[in-house]
Amino acid sequence: MQCDICQRSPSSRLPFNCTLCARNTLYQPRIQLAQSLLQKEALEKEVDQNVAGTPKPTRIIPAPGGKPSEPNPSWIVQRAAAEQIVSEEKTQGIHDHVKTLREEIQNTKAEIAARKARLQKRRSEFASAKQELSKSQTGAVENMDKSMRRTEHRWDILHNKTAESRLFLCREAALLYGLHQRKRKKGGLGRDVYFVGGVPIADLRDLNSMDSFDYGLRQADSSIDASPAHVTTSNTNLAHLVHLVSHYLSLRLPAEITLPHRDYPLPTILSPGSSYTGREVPFPGSTPSHSSNNSPSASRHADQRSLPRPRPLHLDKKLSALAKDDQVAYASFVEGIAFLAWDIAWLCKTQGLNVGGNSWEDVCAMGKNLWQLLLAPPPRPSVSREPSSKTPPQKPSLSRPSTAAARTLQPENPKDVPPLGHFSHGTAYGYLATASGTEYMRDWGLQHPLRVIEKVKAMLLAERTGAEWEILEGNEWEEEEAGSEAKKETKKDVVRPGIEETVILVRPGGVESGINEGSGGTEREESDGKGRGASGWMKLKSR
Repeated sequence: MQCDICQRSPSSRLPFNCTLCARNTLYQPRIQLAQSLLQKEALEKEVDQNVAGTPKPTRIIPAPGGKPSEPNPSWIVQRAAAEQIVSEEKTQGIHDHVKTLREEIQNTKAEIAARKARLQKRRSEFASAKQELSKSQTGAVENMDKSMRRTEHRWDILHNKTAESRLFLCREAALLYGLHQRKRKKGGLGRDVYFVGGVPIADLRDLNSMDSFDYGLRQADSSIDASPAHVTTSNTNLAHLVHLVSHYLSLRLPAEITLPHRDYPLPTILSPGSSYTGREVPFPGSTPSHSSNNSPSASRHADQRSLPRPRPLHLDKKLSALAKDDQVAYASFVEGIAFLAWDIAWLCKTQGLNVGGNSWEDVCAMGKNLWQLLLAPPPRPSVSREPSSKTPPQKPSLSRPSTAAARTLQPENPKDVPPLGHFSHGTAYGYLATASGTEYMRDWGLQHPLRVIEKVKAMLLAERTGAEWEILEGNEWEEEEAGSEAKKETKKDVVRPGIEETVILVRPGGVESGINEGSGGTEREESDGKGRGASGWMKLKSR
């Protein structure tokens, strides 16, 4: 077939002149290549079938003009041998894997056994260490307990010695200040008198009459009558003694006592709310030091806050006259002496004497409370040392009081009462502000002095308003002495309705009263024969 383009025959050996000649030339090789590829593919399929499984009778596509080929028997044998080899290899792999697993199991078992042995060893070591630790801990705890008990024992001994020293110092101070008791004779009326510094201690219930002062002073000297100077001296000595005792006991009194110092001639006392502020308080009636400087800078820097008001413990005149002339000064003095009595009662309570637990009137007997605290305490652990002052002034009685009033101050359960000197503000052992000290002080009925002050003021006011007594002294007694007999004879005719005054004649042996006995009073006979009003007439003013 000739080429349509170049008109050449297919068998021409000339070089190609066009694409058609080139395509015609490559046509036969392309057909042969396709046949070879198809034959190769058929052979590959046959081989794959022989290798993979039972061969299916396939016919190999022969080459063009050839015959289909049959499976070769040798291939079947080879395929079976190959399958056997593969099976043997798989079996050997499985055996090897089983062997490996068995070895791993043996190794794991050995490791587990080793771990168990190590754990058992560690458990035994831990048990022995725990036992040794328990023994060492027990020994350490026992040693610590013994050390703590020894320390507590030494602490107790030291605290007991400290308490004994405090008691010794307080007793010595009381004896040096001349604190002692003077009892009334058997059958006599009134109360026992307590002295400090040779001057009787006032009883708050006798402030209007000063009966205890008169009795005490007349026992010392029959020519002496109670005066404001005696009251001032007694309160000054008592304030000094209470302050010294609180210092020895390491207690901070709730109502602060200010002792005399520079520009402060006499002691005063502050209310609990104004105590221990750290501010300089001027003496009552004086001018503060900063007020004397009137410069602008001084006035600018001066403290404008109100200063605490100290209550005086001294008298410039008799209490009855002070009540008439200056009610403010009278109230301040009554509050001051009530604060002092409350301080003494609080001091007694901290040391185991329940003063004021039954009645507020127990607080009024300042001398009795202080004497029972220092010189006649209730049964407590004995003190090894004795006061060095063997012969105290005025022969005080150191025996424990056996009266009913003294028994009321003793606690109901002595086991719950701390020994003298136990509670204080100066040591950690027996610190009063701890829970035990607070619990001990909680049951005290006089937690604040306002109740005592109100009761004392009400009692004194009732005495003054109920019957105003005026004692005639000196020349008034001489003027009335001449007409005493005539008045005695006509005493029944003296009191009539409408009379402005009732005159009562008082003799040393007793009391002569008028017809209006309801408005008169009965004077108590003293054991020494001298009673109240024995030095003059007394007039009862009607209201």
